[in-house]
Amino acid sequence: MTRGKQAVVRKNSTAKVGKARKTGGKDDTASIETVERAARILFALGATSRPSTLVEIAARTRLSKPTAFRILATLVADGLAVQNPQNASYALGVVPLQLGSAVLRDLPIREQSRPVMQAISDRVNETVVLSLREGDRRFNIDSYEATNAIGQTQQIGIGIPLYAGAASRVLLAGLSDEELESYLTRTDLVAYSSTTFNEPDKLRAEVARIRRENYAISSAEFTPGGHAVAAAIKDASGHSVAALHISIPRSRAAPELIRNCIEQLQIGVDAIGRALP
Repeated sequence: MTRGKQAVVRKNSTAKVGKARKTGGKDDTASIETVERAARILFALGATSRPSTLVEIAARTRLSKPTAFRILATLVADGLAVQNPQNASYALGVVPLQLGSAVLRDLPIREQSRPVMQAISDRVNETVVLSLREGDRRFNIDSYEATNAIGQTQQIGIGIPLYAGAASRVLLAGLSDEELESYLTRTDLVAYSSTTFNEPDKLRAEVARIRRENYAISSAEFTPGGHAVAAAIKDASGHSVAALHISIPRSRAAPELIRNCIEQLQIGVDAIGRALP
């Protein structure tokens, strides 16, 4: 092969490699966008306690119906979502539950909190719940059920806004002032009930009180008919890492029980905090 032909071959090869890299870049970008859209759909399905229609999912995720439909078909095929053939609605499948169980097994704070949750529940005979903050939402990750015949159903794994409910607000109070203002700026404070803290100034005042006293009380703010008392679990540096709350049906939410719950929670979260590495 002559030197001139070698130069042409090298030039053509370089052009082909560049074209392949460019195409690969587009493919990578498209793949990332698809994954991100699939995640949005999974979050949308997990944010509600009932099955959702294609129209509802597309609206919540801001995706077109054809795009949402294609991604949902893949999620259903992989077990990440299920479709009801009678009304074509969608819900989370079994696979997210399996993944969630694997995550919970690897959370040290769950193991450290469990004995304390049992002790508190035995003392007040109410359900005790452990929650973590992930981004702008709180997730209940474990509960110790009371022996009372009437209790509150706990929404394990459902994302709850940080301003709605006692456990959410003790986690919100753990943010810095700058983080709190940033949260208020980007968050639409929807009123889930007449008792929801959906006014920024009232929420700021409540956060200041929680920081002083380390407990919060809520009454049917997010879950109808439910009362709750909560306190933050803090590490050695004073950083809020989780929350414990006691769930109390409205029929038993007497002042004396509320006071006892506050006392037992504060003793409990201090014990867990001291045990944290």
